[in-house]
Amino acid sequence: MNSSEKYLEEIARELLPKGAVFSDQQKNAILQDGTMNIVAGPGSGKTTVLTAKCALLLNENKNNNNNRGICLITHTNVAVDEIKISLRKVDFKEVVYPNFIGTIQEFFNTFFAKKAFHMILGSKKFRVLEDEEYQEKFESFFNFYKPSWYTMNCPNVFKNNPTLKIFHNKTFEISSDTKPSYRDSLNNSVEALFKLGLVTNKQCLELAKWYIEKYESLIRKAITNRFSYVLLDEAQDTNKLQYDLLNQLFYNNGLSFQRYGDPYQALYNIYEDEGDVWIPTNEVDRIPKYDISETSRFNENITRIVRNLCIESYEEFKSLEIVDSFKPHFLIYENEKDLIKTYKELIKELESKSGRFASSTKKDAILSVRHDELSAIFNSYSKPTIKLRKNESNTKQAYNFLLGILSKELDLSFKDAKQKIDSNLECKKWLGIAIRSLLIGQDNKLIQSYLDRVLNSLLEQNESTLSNLNLDELCTSFRMGIAISEHQRQDTNDNFYIGTIHSVKGETHRSTLLVLNSVFKDYSVDESYTIVELLENYLIGDYIAPSLISDFHKRKETCKALKLAYVALSRPTHLAAIAIPKSLVTPKLVRSLNYFEWVEYKLNKYSILPV
Repeated sequence: MNSSEKYLEEIARELLPKGAVFSDQQKNAILQDGTMNIVAGPGSGKTTVLTAKCALLLNENKNNNNNRGICLITHTNVAVDEIKISLRKVDFKEVVYPNFIGTIQEFFNTFFAKKAFHMILGSKKFRVLEDEEYQEKFESFFNFYKPSWYTMNCPNVFKNNPTLKIFHNKTFEISSDTKPSYRDSLNNSVEALFKLGLVTNKQCLELAKWYIEKYESLIRKAITNRFSYVLLDEAQDTNKLQYDLLNQLFYNNGLSFQRYGDPYQALYNIYEDEGDVWIPTNEVDRIPKYDISETSRFNENITRIVRNLCIESYEEFKSLEIVDSFKPHFLIYENEKDLIKTYKELIKELESKSGRFASSTKKDAILSVRHDELSAIFNSYSKPTIKLRKNESNTKQAYNFLLGILSKELDLSFKDAKQKIDSNLECKKWLGIAIRSLLIGQDNKLIQSYLDRVLNSLLEQNESTLSNLNLDELCTSFRMGIAISEHQRQDTNDNFYIGTIHSVKGETHRSTLLVLNSVFKDYSVDESYTIVELLENYLIGDYIAPSLISDFHKRKETCKALKLAYVALSRPTHLAAIAIPKSLVTPKLVRSLNYFEWVEYKLNKYSILPV
């Protein structure tokens, strides 16, 4: 056993459950060297493998006094925090220069976009806005620039696809897909915001692209001087510009560039009719592919369903048979009461059959594709009014909400505002009181007074107050969003989470019910398909490669339906189930589902098959 394998045993003791070890597939993936695509199926331990790989490389660099670091890029701050917490467990308390662990947007902004921006606009302050805040500021400028005849609502700036083009002489122009009649007004509004230093994430990538192309050879050399390894997490969630730039920087550049992810879970562009950018099977002639295709989340009862819902053949996806999952079930429903009651009774029956299922603390989820399809079934369902981050408590949500308000007031980025407040004990005290007041429902004017005290402490003034801000409306909206989220996540009567498939990506449930009430419409040809007709063959074991579907429009919609169903039905550990509206059920469909060993559950008429 070499030193790397010995250290891997130490990592396993810290990162894995007591007594568990890395599987052969996982161990081999961690020890793989060189540039490659690592495809990790649901429940295969991808994040743990990635963290272990990072720890192993950090340890090797430390022991060998290597002055080159590790670059680990992921897509969300939650994922960054999760990886850093795991690294602390193996004694990497801080990961400092020359290493980098951060989000893909942070990577491009830090190294390239900011530099490009200051080259173009000098010392002007650079601030990246989230979409909602950018739209709000855009509207104020558009109302100034709009034509005198324009009486409609302000356009959604993002739907008009404004594009930043930078020239060699550092001048720039804004173009867009806006209607000619008010295109100049929209473009001038975006240009005005840019000149103020207020930019979008897309513009950051456009700035980075210009900078990288201008200094490509120097940057590639600097990259190899700093990093020996680059690890990209959730590669399937990169957009085309991000992916092209990453390859431009890292591919064939004297370092190992490993991309981790599951290409069958690529949902980020599912409604934009754009092809996936990370397709490992298309790159095997130049980039080796390694599979971590053994899942510990569920057994073969669920694995065979998930395997059949891929946009490509995934025969290598297998179960380690650690969990005693039930056979898949299907329900036929007429209305909300019918569906909830049937699913509730099904879970009750299965709890009586399996102690492990009954004792699991993971959620039971009911999912559909879109918010309006959930609203059509469940009278109590409402689309969340605020963006909630997975795995964050209400306290953390309130902290982010109020800090966001303060950052706008201070005209600072969220990160800069956080640093200023964290370094001031008086500010931290009053912000903490404001958070508590928000969560327990105290008067919004009281909350404003606490935020004013934060500003007073920070700015060393006595009369600083929040300006031009409808705090009452914002706080009410926040509380409503938290209430809706809590209701949907843990309804006191039914104990079901109800939400969209997108909302549970990356989660694990004990049971998941996918409601097949969606309609996929191709507006370019005015054709529509129910999700049942798109998925029917795949649910009954009759796999057809989407590429063989002759009708282009149906092929496109089938790929969307498959990706969504794959994500939904790979969440549960014990029970994967579907609910079909009675109006879409035929005797042939029921016979075919039974033949593929789906178990139909009917109230008061049920005989559970052995698991």
